[in-house]
Amino acid sequence: MTADELAGLSERAASLLSGGGGLKALAQLLCEATGGAVLIEDDQWRHLALAEPKGLPGPLPPSFLPFYQKAGVKAAKNGVVVQAAISDSMQGFCAHMPGHGDSNAVPGYVTLFVRGKSRSDVAPALRITASVAAVDHLRRGSMPSQARRLFWERFLTGELGDSAGVRQEAAAAGVPLPAALLAAIFDVEGIAPQAARELITHALAATEALCPLSPAAGQVVTLFPIRHQVDVARARQASAHVVRELPAQRSARSVNCGIGAFHKELLHVPLSLREAREALSLGRRLFGPGSVAVYPDLGIFALLHGGGDREAFASFAAALIEPLAVYDRRHKTDLLKTLQLYLEAGENVKVAAERLSVHRHTIFYRLNQISQILNVDLKTTKDQLSLRAALAIRQMNASEEPQ
Repeated sequence: MTADELAGLSERAASLLSGGGGLKALAQLLCEATGGAVLIEDDQWRHLALAEPKGLPGPLPPSFLPFYQKAGVKAAKNGVVVQAAISDSMQGFCAHMPGHGDSNAVPGYVTLFVRGKSRSDVAPALRITASVAAVDHLRRGSMPSQARRLFWERFLTGELGDSAGVRQEAAAAGVPLPAALLAAIFDVEGIAPQAARELITHALAATEALCPLSPAAGQVVTLFPIRHQVDVARARQASAHVVRELPAQRSARSVNCGIGAFHKELLHVPLSLREAREALSLGRRLFGPGSVAVYPDLGIFALLHGGGDREAFASFAAALIEPLAVYDRRHKTDLLKTLQLYLEAGENVKVAAERLSVHRHTIFYRLNQISQILNVDLKTTKDQLSLRAALAIRQMNASEEPQ
């Protein structure tokens, strides 16, 4: 495009903006000026507007994010246009909307899809459109965006004191809240914080996970919507996949993840987030880089690391051991006693069988039942330590009860 054509595009875009035209109209303007398709996406690569000409070869991708990542862009910089081959007959050019002031936050992205293998002449027009789109997007969305950010900050720090208040403030900020949320934190190394947030959001798109806050030092706060108990397991599986695959794809140098416990009440989401932070920190020390640490699975390690008080230790013991005690009461079994004697005997099945006056095969059968009921692995040091500690805490609390 010539200088006069670019000046004309700028004037028409400014006129469109002052007249109240939105992103859809702006996309259509660039589409008509270049003959290409225009896709506008927000800071998390969600669709905002699309304009398509007739006769564009091949279908458009739903988002430019995969091509943006493949280009190896570490951090968005003003004036940079990312180019990628969409197909043999189509090229994509992407420019980010400039952020406010010195902020590194990117309001969104404008992508132009054109015919042919090389159309570098469209870059200036694309940058003009991205700049105008930023003004419109920020003008229309700054107040709602600030309200959403403020809500998430207050909610996740525990400032909101009751469930009704949480939902009222969420509705006022335009934030749809699911029935429950599970918190996780991804520590992404090797890329800029905002790029890390975009990467995690895209990788977890199938789970509908939210990354509501701008990350600090590459740590991306992630919230998984939980509708059914099976969603907890799916969230953990998806997290493990992200930790494993992103470094393998060279999208990041390394990824660690900490996941909190699932609490049904929305008011306990801040607790789940604190647990996720504990799990992330402890997971690095116990398991090294590239690990996923789940707070409930850390057992006594999490309690010791967090410096729990007496009530916390009692709650830990009850949560771990009580399912076994309940099973014994319902089925008239001696699984709890079997576990105690087995551990006291140094995991010696023969000695435990002699003390209980049963066959060794009976002990093996009971140990298998115990593992299934408590969801533990009696062969691991971590679970053995947690069980020993829980039994000791339970015994001490029982001995202090008035006779």
